[in-house]
Amino acid sequence: MIHFTIGEIYKPTTLLGALRHFGVSATMRRRIKHNGCCTINEIAASTRDFVHTGDVVRVTLPETNHFPPEPIPIGIAYEDEYLLVIDKPAGILMHPTTKERTGTLANAVSYYYEQTGQHYSYHPMHRLDRNTSGLCMVAKEPQIQHAFDIRDLAYKRLYLAICEGRFPSAAVTIHSPIGRCPDSIITRRVMAGGKSAWSDFTCLAANDTCSLLEVVLHTGRTHQIRVHSSYLGHPLLGDDLYGGTRTLIQRQALHAYRLQFIHPVTDTFITVNSPMPADMQNLVSRAGWDYILDLF
Repeated sequence: MIHFTIGEIYKPTTLLGALRHFGVSATMRRRIKHNGCCTINEIAASTRDFVHTGDVVRVTLPETNHFPPEPIPIGIAYEDEYLLVIDKPAGILMHPTTKERTGTLANAVSYYYEQTGQHYSYHPMHRLDRNTSGLCMVAKEPQIQHAFDIRDLAYKRLYLAICEGRFPSAAVTIHSPIGRCPDSIITRRVMAGGKSAWSDFTCLAANDTCSLLEVVLHTGRTHQIRVHSSYLGHPLLGDDLYGGTRTLIQRQALHAYRLQFIHPVTDTFITVNSPMPADMQNLVSRAGWDYILDLF
């Protein structure tokens, strides 16, 4: 569903024009024009009808990405009528695949919507690998997702990672393109001709065994942090796909711990945090870095 209130109008404006002004994409406007159910102040309307200051517009469309609801526990770190930020546990896929149709975050969100009486769709703003834990944001309406694409909303993703060995510098910025390995559909590597990839690494603590890093992503390439860490010679603990050992942890030691953004509707600056999960906390404690946990 798309819903909004018309602001101050200075010239005659149709519902279709109001949708354009609200940030609804051209593709979505075409879908609404041909298949949408529109109301103005709860009265049925067409996209040709004129709107006025203060009118309440609602548009519903047939669901195109409905996923069978499943009672999968998920943590809700932030929610309003436009956005949902989920604290995803490790081990859950973001989307169904051809081989795995159930047990995903999409199924869990469908169940959550059903249980809370909400009629929204699933529009993830970014993706986390199956075994990466932490925060992922879902837009409830397609025009909200589109707003992040067309506006500078200071969208920032921060991660905590534990890599092998003593990280060589207090801070490293890496601009190294990433592409798919020719002999694999899964593995990526730094390569000429790959897609641009930018990561900032800050070392928070280190010893000869491992280092605790904060990583800021400026691009969103598949496996970006994992590939860049391995490229620097310090693969993530548990990440055996890119050279890490699973002796101390059974998945890559990577957690999306903070999201920051300007809300596309309210223009409020929002920060959402997630505590470090138990398996990574255990590694931090073993290294004697418990004091750092208080910072997050």
